[in-house]
Amino acid sequence: MKITMKRRAAAWVLALAMLTGLTACGVSESTSELAGSASQSAAQAVDKDPFGKYEEPITLTAVRYLQDGIEFNEGESLENNVWSREYAETLGINLEYAWTTPQSEYAQKLNVSSASDDLPDLMWVDAAQLKRMVEDDQLADLTQVYADYAAPYTNEVLHQDGGSAMESATIGGKLYGLPHIQSGYGSTDVLWIRSDWLEALRLETPETMRDVLEIARAFATQDPDGNGKNDTYGLGVNKGLIAENNLPYAVLDGFFNSYHAYPSIWITDEDGKLAYGGIQPEMKDALADLQKLYAEGVIDPEFGVKDAVKVSENVNAGKVGMFYGYFWNCSSGWLQDGKMNDPSIDWIAVPILSIDDEPAKAMVPFATTYYTVVSKDCANPEAAVKMYNLVLEKMFGETAQPEVYNSTPENLAVFNYAYSYGEPPMKNLDAQQAVVAALESGDASGLSAEQKNYYDNCVAYEESGDLALWGNYMMYGPDGGLGVINEYVSSGNVVTDNYFGAPTDSMAEKNATLQKLQLETFTKIITGSADVDEFDTYVENWKSLGGQQITDEVNEWLAQR
Repeated sequence: MKITMKRRAAAWVLALAMLTGLTACGVSESTSELAGSASQSAAQAVDKDPFGKYEEPITLTAVRYLQDGIEFNEGESLENNVWSREYAETLGINLEYAWTTPQSEYAQKLNVSSASDDLPDLMWVDAAQLKRMVEDDQLADLTQVYADYAAPYTNEVLHQDGGSAMESATIGGKLYGLPHIQSGYGSTDVLWIRSDWLEALRLETPETMRDVLEIARAFATQDPDGNGKNDTYGLGVNKGLIAENNLPYAVLDGFFNSYHAYPSIWITDEDGKLAYGGIQPEMKDALADLQKLYAEGVIDPEFGVKDAVKVSENVNAGKVGMFYGYFWNCSSGWLQDGKMNDPSIDWIAVPILSIDDEPAKAMVPFATTYYTVVSKDCANPEAAVKMYNLVLEKMFGETAQPEVYNSTPENLAVFNYAYSYGEPPMKNLDAQQAVVAALESGDASGLSAEQKNYYDNCVAYEESGDLALWGNYMMYGPDGGLGVINEYVSSGNVVTDNYFGAPTDSMAEKNATLQKLQLETFTKIITGSADVDEFDTYVENWKSLGGQQITDEVNEWLAQR
């Protein structure tokens, strides 16, 4: 499972924020010199087979960042591992890296390479880089090679989000990148609640947002842990407030969604135009209730200096009774650690609940943040498509061997070695439904290899109570977080981010200022250092500081689609 972070726009010449924190660095030599083996030779004439092997091996140069904590078996490296060998043996493609960097340095180094026109055959780019490199005529048009070489399963996966990812990689009617597709549904909030505290206080599972507010108050004031001390909080909140600003643990996205407010995405207004969710009037109602909770001691008065990791420590220490976060917040490193330390702790995953009679809808961000692109000078642009075909098939297709190509039995994350990595957006949701059906029937014969692994862990947990398997059960089991998200999807109670183009010019220039304004204003309102009516001033300031220009630009994009 990958934890995937939200996109942030930034200027072309600056280092951009990335999906995860990364380490390791690489060597370099002139990319132009290295590219000779692929770019200076004529492309081989091969049948248009999605998995066809070149009669004579080809060498492609590439650049990339390295994931945080990436590890290799002894004697292996980025150019000698299960994936590099698979590319060579199955496709006849050898990868040669011109340079690698930590993620924090990658964007800036690629920008320098682009500015000097010293590019390899293959690159990873974000949306802003994709747009700029197309404008600078540096990238190959992949429209025809994708049509010729994309495997049916690849095409299916890359359109599982309704086509948004592929549309985001298409500029001027031409496809210029292969999106590293992820699941936006996996980035929706569920409400994690201490069920043992509910039982201790003889409270029922909430059915409305009003219930949630009252339970949060009870958790803070009625000594749910029974230690005779006033030392618990009802609602965990981290200093970033929303997932866009910090890790998606103890965030308020789901809280806002309960009020029909969507703080970080572009929604469609009643006139059919795009509007920024963070300035809509529904936000004010949610902030007003958060201010009340803070004043009543339901929220930690020090939340403004605590990141997600620090809040997690408080949660696992038994000091917090509920929080909004992602389905995987129950896994190792998070809630599972607290469960293993104190088995009496019990959590349940609850859906977002509405403050009124209208159904609550979960906010679904646009999840594609990176693309594999090909230099216009590359002699074999189809190779990028064939490599992506192989990755998706070996990890998730009918012949998948996840224990070989995804994560080994020794928990070595070998998927990090693959050049183009994407996941079927419905993969985890489908897996949860399949696992639950198999648990109910006792028949696991129809499960994929990956699903069978989740199933086996669930069965083992039910039979042994092994707490090391609790997190898996709380994700993929009958009452797991993914089951909650499946409820959102099946009922249609989702609101998707309707802007998935490259950052507009004003976004690149103004977004950081606007995000800071939003965070500071919301924090002041919640803590009571600003009146709730300060929200109205914030809206006007947001518009005047560049938000209105951004709104105009995203609607120009909408009109041109």
